[in-house]
Amino acid sequence: MADEFGDCSQEDIKDLFEGASKYLRHVAGSQNGDNLLYFYARYKQATEGQCNSKKPGMFDFQGKQKWEAWKRLGDKPKEMAMLEYISHMTSLYPGWEAEMDTIDDKQPSGGSSWVSVSTMSNTDPELDNQNKTVFDWCKEGDINQMSRILQSENNDINGLDDAGMTLLHWACDRGLSEMVECLLNKKANIDIQDEDKQTPLHYAVSCEHPKVVQILLSHGADKSLKDSDGLSPSELETSEEIRTLLGRT
Repeated sequence: MADEFGDCSQEDIKDLFEGASKYLRHVAGSQNGDNLLYFYARYKQATEGQCNSKKPGMFDFQGKQKWEAWKRLGDKPKEMAMLEYISHMTSLYPGWEAEMDTIDDKQPSGGSSWVSVSTMSNTDPELDNQNKTVFDWCKEGDINQMSRILQSENNDINGLDDAGMTLLHWACDRGLSEMVECLLNKKANIDIQDEDKQTPLHYAVSCEHPKVVQILLSHGADKSLKDSDGLSPSELETSEEIRTLLGRT
């Protein structure tokens, strides 16, 4: 690849990359998921560098795919990510540079442009405050509102929502350490299992939230409870930091 762009200056490479990312907005609707993830990961790497954002929750399926694709690039240099982005675009559309002059940038023809932007989408629906449940306030990390509704409407702190999850499951899924502490202090069941027999610790480990894992363990969370797949939190794939917290080497 270095030979392919050997005569290009850094400025030339940056211009090609920006052009390719604009072109992708017009053809994204015809791309398969693998290509979209390939472009997304390299766009993020080229514009922001190594992935340092939190892993999305277990129920943000698209967000997790995008995060994992970016995370796999490790410390790949930004310029290399740009070169790979340009090269892959050229392999799919050899004449894309010539076509750019004929495309109205204000009228993209593709229906999905998330591959070229710099933020992951939030899959939660937007609700008016009056329509939010105790679970909605919990997911947003609003301890005051969550506590108010929990008390005023006499909600069961260990009750399950439509997804079969408790408030503590959601707080662990989102990595909301203060919310987790609050719920535990309100006597939430630390080892409660969802419909798939996953405990809050399963969620915190799987979503790679070390601070939440540490809080749960300090409150005595059971590392040995198994989910419906026969896996305990200690057996899940996770980061090195969390493996250390769990006593794995």
